[in-house]
Amino acid sequence: MLGLAVPLARAWPALPVSAAVPDLRALVRDGLDADPSSIFGLPPEVANEVLLRATRDDALPDGYQPRDLVNAAARGLATSGQQLIRALILDDTRGLIDAAASAGLDLNVGSGFRSQAYQAAVFLAQTSRWGDPETANRYSARPGHSQHQLGTTIDFTISFRAFRESDAPAWLRANAHRFGFVLPYTAAATERTGYVDEPWHGRWVGQPLASAMNVAGYHDWTDVDADDVLSAIRIESGLDATS
Repeated sequence: MLGLAVPLARAWPALPVSAAVPDLRALVRDGLDADPSSIFGLPPEVANEVLLRATRDDALPDGYQPRDLVNAAARGLATSGQQLIRALILDDTRGLIDAAASAGLDLNVGSGFRSQAYQAAVFLAQTSRWGDPETANRYSARPGHSQHQLGTTIDFTISFRAFRESDAPAWLRANAHRFGFVLPYTAAATERTGYVDEPWHGRWVGQPLASAMNVAGYHDWTDVDADDVLSAIRIESGLDATS
């Protein structure tokens, strides 16, 4: 393991008894049992970073920065400015952008890695825009809590209104999992995540996990969210116990 200082895992969420609530334990155990030597197809040391929790409540290790950041534009990806992403996700990101282009959609690496210091500036700007930090935190993560700091999260546009009004949200919802991405901030889970929906915000978790979540219908979950799945995996796999 990488020895990352991560917070203790969330307890299993206390969920209402409802047909709408997925069986997270079954989803997680099926994936872990498929190959006991990996965690949803990822080597444990890779999964330990890829599956770090970054939510309104869960902060990343202070100052965290992945070691394999590369310039996406220099690697031939369509970008907005000079964006960094992890080398780990280059091929899947390229595949997703190319597939979208074949469908007539202009997706790109609009925003990739953000350092903790950069996110502090982003959050300050959002606070100035909205007037108070609590409102700003519906639209932007606090420093240390942004999934962009992982280097495996991408906003696939900077033209957010145009994106919403196009076919891109439906295409990304239907296809992101094919390339290992999930869309954590769904409209259905806004009360759970604490953030407004962001249909352009994709987080790479690997194709096995993304596909399993897609089959489970995570886009429509209301009582649990994508980050609850990551917490469940960390609990069941023992990642937190050995980090």
